[in-house]
Amino acid sequence: MYVVWVPCYVPVVFSNVYHHYPQPQCTRLYPEVDEDMFVQSATEMEKLMDDANKVVGRISNSHDFANDVMGAAQESDQLKVNTLIRSAGVESPFQADYNPDRMKIHLTARNQQVECCQLTIVLRWRVQ
Repeated sequence: MYVVWVPCYVPVVFSNVYHHYPQPQCTRLYPEVDEDMFVQSATEMEKLMDDANKVVGRISNSHDFANDVMGAAQESDQLKVNTLIRSAGVESPFQADYNPDRMKIHLTARNQQVECCQLTIVLRWRVQ
């Protein structure tokens, strides 16, 4: 006797492998897939990644810019940190947090009034 599993997870038992029994009617266990929001979220994520690339590229290519950002963070000048990050070309909403060891930039995007995706960049500037 053989047990065969069919895609709808209903076991069908065959006593002889040469007999063909009709398969049971499957009921879908999960809702139908609607990929629209998923695709839109991926599109928004591409924008966040572009923004992340702009600010990371600016920091890695300009010691003066990196120094300005670190200096503003050390002085806890949140407005200046935000202005510098915006000046790198970041268009998405973001929140910049920093401490003596690192800076964290959290980018978010909305789609149809729903927060659809997030991207967080963490850059260290000091070893503990």
